[in-house]
Amino acid sequence: MMSRSIVSFIFVMLLVRLSFATVFQQYGYDSQLPRCSNTLMSCDVSEEEKVNMVDPIFMHSPVELVKNDQGNVSINQEALKILSAIDMPVVVVAIAGRARTGKSYLLNRLAGIRKGFSLGSTIQSHTKGIWMMCLPHPRKPDHAIILLDTEGFGDPEKGDNDNDSSIFTLSILLSSMFIYNSRSNLDQSEFEYLHFVSELTKHIQLTKSKKNNEEWEFIDFFPDFVWVLRDLTLDMTINEKTVSADEYLEHTLKLKNGTDEKTEKFNTVRRSIRNYFPKRKCFGFVCPTTRSKRKRLDELLDEELDAEFVKEFELFSSYIYEEAKTKTVEGVHKVTGRTFGPLVESYIAELNSTQKFCVESAVTQVAEKANQVALEKSLDFYRKGLENFTSSSRDALTGLQKLLYKTALQIFLKNSFLKDSQEYLVKLMMTTKEYNEETLKKMHETSLERCTVLITDLKKDLINNLKSAKYSKPGGYAEYMTDLQSIIINFTAAAKDEAQAITVLKSFTEEMNVISETIKNTDNILSEKENTINDFLAQQRKILEEKEAVQTKAKSMEKYRMDETLSQLEDAYQIQKNQIGEHYEYITTKQKNEKDQYTKEGREEEAHEKENEEKFYRKKWEESNSSYSNIFWRLVKYVLSFFS
Repeated sequence: MMSRSIVSFIFVMLLVRLSFATVFQQYGYDSQLPRCSNTLMSCDVSEEEKVNMVDPIFMHSPVELVKNDQGNVSINQEALKILSAIDMPVVVVAIAGRARTGKSYLLNRLAGIRKGFSLGSTIQSHTKGIWMMCLPHPRKPDHAIILLDTEGFGDPEKGDNDNDSSIFTLSILLSSMFIYNSRSNLDQSEFEYLHFVSELTKHIQLTKSKKNNEEWEFIDFFPDFVWVLRDLTLDMTINEKTVSADEYLEHTLKLKNGTDEKTEKFNTVRRSIRNYFPKRKCFGFVCPTTRSKRKRLDELLDEELDAEFVKEFELFSSYIYEEAKTKTVEGVHKVTGRTFGPLVESYIAELNSTQKFCVESAVTQVAEKANQVALEKSLDFYRKGLENFTSSSRDALTGLQKLLYKTALQIFLKNSFLKDSQEYLVKLMMTTKEYNEETLKKMHETSLERCTVLITDLKKDLINNLKSAKYSKPGGYAEYMTDLQSIIINFTAAAKDEAQAITVLKSFTEEMNVISETIKNTDNILSEKENTINDFLAQQRKILEEKEAVQTKAKSMEKYRMDETLSQLEDAYQIQKNQIGEHYEYITTKQKNEKDQYTKEGREEEAHEKENEEKFYRKKWEESNSSYSNIFWRLVKYVLSFFS
């Protein structure tokens, strides 16, 4: 179940892979993505390495891939370095055949160059080991094509069949399309040169557990087969009927009936070709030019070559470009230049270390190396992405981690072999989890420090107010709570994205709770005393008000009595005044009448006496009136003294 779920997960991620390139642009992390151009240069190779290597997209000359030093094969480190820079799937086309049969010339034409793989114009073989040239694939975008020119078989100077077998085995296992180049028409001698095919099972085993494999089991590991017949001089006819090159090949591969030694010898190679290479193709080339021009064959233009040769080569090259498949391992895992180099290295190591080549061991070694490198690259990307994270937001960190993990997984899948990759996927998940925990811990420490500095700065005024006892007064608690709430609001706004904001704020409020309780109790005590005093003052004020009301009422009553007394005095005074006035008025009137009577009678003396009496009484009246008025006001003053 575990394995199946992981495979499903990988499949989903492969589907996401095509659309995921835009994600980093949305989140602003586009600069962190490893980018590759349309060349074969790897995005993961250092600048120093790029300067010191040849860009394989512009390789004008081949490089030795497999060295052959007197039968000891080894990989060329320069070629390995070039391959490590090719970060795209490769199509590998290898050509093999007897020495001095024109293999290199065919590859040069496939590469579109005149001088590349070394051409031999003498009887001496030029190519040793395996040479390669890396080029952009002319028909498959984002693919590279690797052309392999192998050392010719049957070189009399070498005379080493074991070496030929090793080179042949390597070319078969490394290529996705294998071209066997031979001269003239097919005959039994040519099949005898191909005895390596029938001996492949003697040199190769697919798995450690199974020593002997059936021939059909090698189909997934072997390339497609193309037989090129060079310098044909005879017409391809069978029973006087012209046939195609493919029909000619299939006719020559027919098996004979019989079990005798001769028949078995005839059938052995043919049976192996039929079984190992179910997809077969044949091309027949006439001689490209005259014998005299062959020494400068690489200088001739197509116009100078045989037209039939040029036409057949066009068909041949189109077939190679269109039909040669992407190199895979075990029929599943696509091989890039980056993994092709270790694959060659692993195959060579397997050839040198054992008598029988084990494909499983070689592939496992490559897978382990590739998966380890892929793991390191993905983890390095993930780690650097976290190192560049400066925010203190937990949400931002979580979002980045998800984004980084998707891309790290993409990098892993891009650079790894899916074979036995589950262990490395688990390591990727576990290690990224450790990185996440480390980053989260550091982020919390940094956030805690920033939040602590922030809250310390915000509470300075509050602390100073506490020291100065500003809040130790009635109503101080409300003022204190207003200042405290202001600190909390300002801190929350400033630290809204901080991971430790809640922790620091909680610690601060817990610290202030004790102080808050103290201020509240003090405020309650002071407020209670103030209320008691205010109640006492209110009671006293009420007493005074009541007393003032009584006094006011009393004064009002006294004033009423005073007014009434004064009114009575005034009335009495007026009555007395009127009575005295009437009395004196009567006397003076009587005196005046008597004076007038005496005057009329001529009694002047009596009249004069009466006049003096009248004046006397009138003066007396005036004096009496003044004296009585003084007595009245003294009485009023006396009465008022009782109300003061």
